Amino acid sequence: MKQKFINITDFLTIVCGIVFTVILIFIINFKDYTEVIKIHVDTLVLHSPIASWHAPTIAALFMVGIIGYIVLRLKKTALPPLQLVIMFSFMIIGTFISSLCLIQLSNNVFNLLVFYLSLFPLNFIICSITLMKSILKDYVLDISAAQSQYKNKLLYFSYSLLIKSKSWVGIAIALTLPVLIILMLILILFGQQPDAIIKAFTETSDWVLSKKISPPPVEVDAHYLCTVSLRGHEKLVKPLRYGVRRNTKIVVNRQLLVANAFEQLIEEKVPRTHKLIRYIYDKYGYPLSRHINTTWSADIIYILMKPLEWIFLVVLYALDNKPETRIAKQYLP
Repeated sequence: MKQKFINITDFLTIVCGIVFTVILIFIINFKDYTEVIKIHVDTLVLHSPIASWHAPTIAALFMVGIIGYIVLRLKKTALPPLQLVIMFSFMIIGTFISSLCLIQLSNNVFNLLVFYLSLFPLNFIICSITLMKSILKDYVLDISAAQSQYKNKLLYFSYSLLIKSKSWVGIAIALTLPVLIILMLILILFGQQPDAIIKAFTETSDWVLSKKISPPPVEVDAHYLCTVSLRGHEKLVKPLRYGVRRNTKIVVNRQLLVANAFEQLIEEKVPRTHKLIRYIYDKYGYPLSRHINTTWSADIIYILMKPLEWIFLVVLYALDNKPETRIAKQYLP
């Protein structure tokens, strides 16, 4: 009963770990080191710990490890010695990849999201070692049967080496390299690079094994609804360029430029009215902007602000001699 409980617990740990890790990666939506991180927009102000162009290699090798684990968990001692050792090799590959992931994440592990991300590779290592020890302990073999079965010394030596459970770890480690080479050759056929295992971790920034330098993050000020709308999908909100606000680099789009140009014009023409508008906007717009935390909600704000953008444009073209020049000058250094 105890062993059955352990089996179920370990199996659920692996399955749930895969599911939750995939969900977490989807939520974080990592960016490669070549991309700019937007403060207040991106979930995590850290770049991807694994280069996306090499991620298929890491995922494939990790899946090999999981396959080895699942087969061993289900079959255990029912497998012939050679198959069992090969599954050990698969599991060692998965453990190796998990170890690299843990090393890569270790410098930011105190970040809650990174900590959660590191749980699955850590659990996989623990479960793999526990399973391996359990199999080696439970496997009982009859050497005497082998002595009468093989008269050839070479065959007997090979069989006795496989038949002794204490030798399996060493054999599995020895088989790991050729198995890994075969797997990499297969992955190369699918367009992956031979050194993808290493480059997956080194062609990153912000992590232990990173060798690249990423562009500095830029801030998207959450104070203004127009700025908040920039958190939406790029195809909709259409960011134009970088700008500077309060000595901070920010992303701007047409809607934000128009809104700021309108505010500047109102401040020049009717300063008292501007103060009133500014007061109302700060009082209600700012608290509302704090609740816009998703891409879709930002899209909605962008669409809702469109009529105001058109009104701002009408006012600018009605009262300013060079409205487009005023718009273009907004947020310039």
